[in-house]
Amino acid sequence: AYPPMSKSNAMVNVIIRLLFIVSKSKKIINNFVSLPPNLPLMRTFLILLLISLLGTIHSKAQPKHEIRATWVTTLGGMDWPRNKATNANGIRRQQEELRQILDQLKEANFNTVMLQTRLRGDLIYPSSIETFPEALTGRTGRNPGYDPLAFAIEECHKRGMELHAWIVTIPAGNNRQVKLLGKHSIVKKNRKICKPHEGAWYLDPGHPETADYLAGIVKEIVSRYDVDGIHFDYIRYPENARRFPDKDTYRKYGKGKDLKQWRRDNITAIARRLYTEVKQLKPWVKVSSSPIGKYRDTSRYSSL
Repeated sequence: AYPPMSKSNAMVNVIIRLLFIVSKSKKIINNFVSLPPNLPLMRTFLILLLISLLGTIHSKAQPKHEIRATWVTTLGGMDWPRNKATNANGIRRQQEELRQILDQLKEANFNTVMLQTRLRGDLIYPSSIETFPEALTGRTGRNPGYDPLAFAIEECHKRGMELHAWIVTIPAGNNRQVKLLGKHSIVKKNRKICKPHEGAWYLDPGHPETADYLAGIVKEIVSRYDVDGIHFDYIRYPENARRFPDKDTYRKYGKGKDLKQWRRDNITAIARRLYTEVKQLKPWVKVSSSPIGKYRDTSRYSSL
């Protein structure tokens, strides 16, 4: 059996958030405790008190916080949802289905859920950047009638579990998915940052606007939702990348680098940009990625 999660970890998280808020706006402290404007020393005292509390908590012997995580795949309803949100009953069944999954994970001592939030050029929450996936309602672009990401976050937190928004980063969808997305597809909206490769479409990591586009999605999620983490999947060039059609991008932006090194640098730059965007908004939000896990698979990726 695993040890229970420490309640003091949650308190540390709260204090860090309070310190972050204080550093952004000193007016918040005045409004919160109704301090008169002529008491700057009291404000300083409160800040020092928060720092002292944080130090006290860290000084105590605490069990290590072990992340016991699993992915919950929404692509094609592989893990969730099996029920379609086409009416009120469908919404209820879809939500109850997720509750049951989370109950099972909690019973099995998982404490972190990585919920697939960006699938293939679509998102499971109401977004100004990409549309809803087919998996939620059976029809691409159809509003499910509620916010699945907000619901999942609330249900995870009720169970003392973290929710990390899992982002499929570079893939933009296969030909069928792009066709279903229609005018909402990034391939249609900004063709110059997309490349076709072996029956699918991908964002071009070498194009500077790719990082901007992904940063917009990340900022939208982190600023609007109380996620505990952002998890980047497929943050790499696709398989058989020797045939990836980015010669025009390389000529324009390669600056004389070796192709393989240039591609590695492109992925590094995207990862650094997205990490920075998250931490500037909410320093407590965790950032992770899913690299290739088996050495024998690396031969399929020419940039490794």
